[in-house]
Amino acid sequence: MNVKFTLLAAAVLALLLATSAEAKNMIGAGRDLVVEEGQAVNNAAVIGGQITVNGLVEQNVLAIAGSVVLTNKAVVRGQVIVLGGIVARGSGSMVFGDITEVNSFTLSQALQSAMRGELEGWSLILNVISLCFFAIILIIALIMTLLLPRQMTLITRAMETNYFKSFFWGVLATLMTVPLFMLLAVSIIGIFLIPLAFTAMLLAVIVGFIASGAILGNAIISRIFRGYRKSLTKETLAGLCLLWLLGWLPLYIGMLIKAFAITIGLGGVVLTLTGKTVRLTENQAPSD
Repeated sequence: MNVKFTLLAAAVLALLLATSAEAKNMIGAGRDLVVEEGQAVNNAAVIGGQITVNGLVEQNVLAIAGSVVLTNKAVVRGQVIVLGGIVARGSGSMVFGDITEVNSFTLSQALQSAMRGELEGWSLILNVISLCFFAIILIIALIMTLLLPRQMTLITRAMETNYFKSFFWGVLATLMTVPLFMLLAVSIIGIFLIPLAFTAMLLAVIVGFIASGAILGNAIISRIFRGYRKSLTKETLAGLCLLWLLGWLPLYIGMLIKAFAITIGLGGVVLTLTGKTVRLTENQAPSD
């Protein structure tokens, strides 16, 4: 089971969110979807629900924390991806792409494969480690948006009002990292400061990445849901999930997206720390 390819396909859901108004894409969250007999859709994706396919899906079927039921009359020309559920398939159903399930049973199989020294199992374990690191970032984001919403909003405002400056300062901070550590390494006091400097740099990168997620989440959610009541926490978590999924895109595209988000976010942190940002008024205070 190619987990990277599975998670890449999961990005279909995030990409479709921006065009969910189109009738030929079926998107749902917390509810079940049914592609009726004789009905044709481009993609079908759901979070926390079940997709039942009686008709035609031209591209992909994706269920996160849900399952997929393919009846005898189901036709899927792309892939069927299920994360945290199962695929129930009728004998007459037709799927032209791959069918992939990621659940407790398949994870157990992968771990057993890893213990036998098979490469695919180890690949999955590395991806699980990556997922755990992402979970840590989500926890940090949750803490920051709940306990430090004003500071988070200052960083996002600095980025939104100074895109080019944020990117420039992010690149500059990145380029100065190596000379800074080399300078610290030439003195005894500096050597003791290296762990502190590394921790500060890592924290700045994480906070900047979280801020980039908040901006992306706000742009996507506000576009999809009209009359949406602003929530920094929801926007940040949604944007981070989208960035993580986009990070699996091939041909270094995903890597470039993440690198850009980290760079501009780091620049936003630098602008905020140097005081070159817009002060919030009472009316601009973040809400949740």
